[in-house]
Amino acid sequence: MISSKDGIIGFAIGDAMGVPVEFTNRERLMENPITSMVGFMRHNVPKGTWSDDTSMTLATMDSIINSNGDIIANDMANRFIDWMENGNYTPGGKIVDIDRTTLRALGKFKTTRRSAVNCGCTSNTDNGNGSLMRMLPIVYYAYLNWLEQDKILKLVAGISSITHANELVIMGCYMYVNYALELLNTNNRKNAYAKIQNLDYSMFSMPTIRAYARILDREIYHYSVDEIKSSSNIVDTLEAVLWVLMNTDTYNQAIIGAVNLGSDTDTIAACTGGLAGIIYGVKSINSDWKIDLRRYQEIVELCERFDEVLYKLNGKEINTNTINKNDVLRRIEVVNQDITEVPADALVCANTSGNLSRGGEGTIFSRAGIELENKCKEFDELQKGQAKVTRAYRIDTKYIIHTVVPKWYDETETNQNENLKRCYENIFRISSDYDIKSIAIPTLGIGACRAPVDVAVKIAIDGIIDNFFRNTDIEKIYIVCNDSRIKKEYVEYLNSLIG
Repeated sequence: MISSKDGIIGFAIGDAMGVPVEFTNRERLMENPITSMVGFMRHNVPKGTWSDDTSMTLATMDSIINSNGDIIANDMANRFIDWMENGNYTPGGKIVDIDRTTLRALGKFKTTRRSAVNCGCTSNTDNGNGSLMRMLPIVYYAYLNWLEQDKILKLVAGISSITHANELVIMGCYMYVNYALELLNTNNRKNAYAKIQNLDYSMFSMPTIRAYARILDREIYHYSVDEIKSSSNIVDTLEAVLWVLMNTDTYNQAIIGAVNLGSDTDTIAACTGGLAGIIYGVKSINSDWKIDLRRYQEIVELCERFDEVLYKLNGKEINTNTINKNDVLRRIEVVNQDITEVPADALVCANTSGNLSRGGEGTIFSRAGIELENKCKEFDELQKGQAKVTRAYRIDTKYIIHTVVPKWYDETETNQNENLKRCYENIFRISSDYDIKSIAIPTLGIGACRAPVDVAVKIAIDGIIDNFFRNTDIEKIYIVCNDSRIKKEYVEYLNSLIG
């Protein structure tokens, strides 16, 4: 099954990697290359912050979701204005960058209320990559709807023309979408390159076609790096993206290569990252980059809703009922020991505060050391039921999955049962993007949070069964108790379910 998460997370991470050094020249980056997620610098924002590239991509997806799988340009344009004016679809409530063509086109749409597809700018100077950056959702839409080339072109032209109606831009977007579609079909970079070289471009003018001659008539990846520009011009951007993608062999190499070309680093790295994510998958992405990306879980959830809408539109549903319940139950072991001593790839840390730096389960934080506390200070606040991954630092395991559990003793809180269910949902959702084959989960909600034991036990076991489909790579699930009576409750409920 195709998942948009691979491309969209790949895109967002490329964007966030490039944001701090946007417009930095290549020579400076070659002397001090970017190889990790950093913050502040150019835009003075925390590490993991994405720019207009990801914001407009998420807005495009949200429009398709809320239009029940339809493409409604005016709805998209309204969501772009919501982003531009109110900071929606951003990690921190404030936009990071907007190009002048987009600004003018959205201003025209707002003031005239003409059809959005008639508001895009058409002059020769409106030849930037501001619509290329939001084409990835259109790739998935076209793929899952089995669109023919004439419909793909019409769709791409309409979506681009919300802001960029210049023919040069539309052709570049059309090439990018077709390259990505072939990656979804074959996962072969050279096949995808041959696909765009052999497409019919006769509907475009000869000057526009000639502008892409280095891609269409030659092999752009054979040029030297000094011959590759990395500006915001649509031709330069597409050349740079393809050059990097064809000259690297992993997602991580592709992003480092794209960012360190300099100039329009966020868009080039984002567009490269979207394609590289399709090729290599989200699990291949540097774990620290995934940890540092802001609002990671929210992006993943949006991808899931987006996929669900597109699959239903085609009379299909994402099947979550193929998991054998008894097979899942056999993977569960209830143990009574210190969670930091359990031989699992990931330990779940219960936290009652969305501010993770305030600490969670005491043993985990004390054993992991000050590095964990310092890392948690970098994160945005989580809501009840949400989850976040970190390294385990001084604990002999790979990861810690932090989740915010509800408090039954707090009269101001509501929906505790639903929020506890969300903890299990998000533990499995977020663990699937890492190399995690075993997981240790404490008795979430029981103890200090004062959840009724029978309620918490049922939510736990049912939550594991119901959400196992999200990460079928998990071979072992430990439920970690610190009380023999509670352990007995878990064991008895487990035994009652075994068929």
